[in-house]
Amino acid sequence: MTKNLQSKVVIASLVMAITTTMTLNIVANAATKSAAKPATKVAPKPAVTTTPAASTTPAASTTPAATPQAAPNTFSIALIGDMPYDALGVTQVPNVINEINASKIDFTLFGGDTMSGKGDKCTDDAYPALKTNFFNKFSKQIFYSVGDNEWVDCDRPVKGAFDPLTRLELVRSNYFGKNGAYINLGTTLLNSPGTSTPVTILHDTAYPEMQMFTYKGITVIIPHIPGSANNMAIVDNTKCKTYNDLEKDGDAAEFAARDAANVLWINKGFGKAYSDNALGVIVLTQANMDWEGYLAGQTMPNTECTSAYNADKQALLTNTLQFKKPVLLQNGDEHWFQLDMPMNETAGKLVQKDKGSMVENFTRVQTFGSAFNHWVELVVDPSSSTLWSFKTHIVKENIANHGQ
Repeated sequence: MTKNLQSKVVIASLVMAITTTMTLNIVANAATKSAAKPATKVAPKPAVTTTPAASTTPAASTTPAATPQAAPNTFSIALIGDMPYDALGVTQVPNVINEINASKIDFTLFGGDTMSGKGDKCTDDAYPALKTNFFNKFSKQIFYSVGDNEWVDCDRPVKGAFDPLTRLELVRSNYFGKNGAYINLGTTLLNSPGTSTPVTILHDTAYPEMQMFTYKGITVIIPHIPGSANNMAIVDNTKCKTYNDLEKDGDAAEFAARDAANVLWINKGFGKAYSDNALGVIVLTQANMDWEGYLAGQTMPNTECTSAYNADKQALLTNTLQFKKPVLLQNGDEHWFQLDMPMNETAGKLVQKDKGSMVENFTRVQTFGSAFNHWVELVVDPSSSTLWSFKTHIVKENIANHGQ
């Protein structure tokens, strides 16, 4: 699902080079800021500083420059979403995968939407083909949060008018397996540091796509929160739009059961973070859950039923406030890169836009995708007070010519 909206966007400058990198450091100290401000005032947004990448032109010297050394225990994760998506992606995404495979990342987090919401049909053979031609091209393990285009939107006539629940079963059987026979994606497994023992990945037995694990002090939680209003039933498209080009959309029973399971999974994941004494938590979803309220605030026929995400957002708020350490939400859905801190609250309840108090230990990163086939490197540095920093990797072969 693509929405042409602008939100609070922090976009790195694009440098025409083989790979452009830049570091975006969120300068925030949650404990200090929270203590310094009166409870009735809105906390100021922290500054985001951009450090441009070094020039690719070598210096006039016969002595090679020293390679900067990473801090001890620092590691990187590749963040992507909405790929390969369409015909353009089929051409360009191999360039993204090649760069990721050549990098020093430990694993990849993928925010779903393997296919287009309008063009690709949800045929039976599409799912194993994506496993072969996309997921298994990654040399290191890739973890996947299911998107709407691979099942929720499959009832669209343009996608073949399939029953979404039969498509969801194909997603599960091809990419996740079942209890006792779970499937791993990528060609190698993620091992516990310093061992040849794979990291233990926990799955929900009823929802095998829900996963969680702790690696190098970071707990990763993967619920199943897709776009298209989370498959919530929309029976009156005079109040908010449907996503299947029909008068009715969604599935009330499926949504209610999975929504409750998502909340339980998020709670369980934070419980694991406590028991593992994690330094931080990453939550991976596909949907842009409309933290600001802009999508729900549009006039018809563009009003979106983003109330479908209220329980998930409240669970994230409650747990983030209690956890107190850094929490990162990764989502796809919109296709452009965005980095912000969109969680605001009053008395433990979510408040949208610029109201309430900002939750300083919560950061959201939205990944490139669809027509913008690049990737983000998340650098995890336990010695940093902010824990996270981000490098955008602009793939040279995928840069648009802009009419030149």
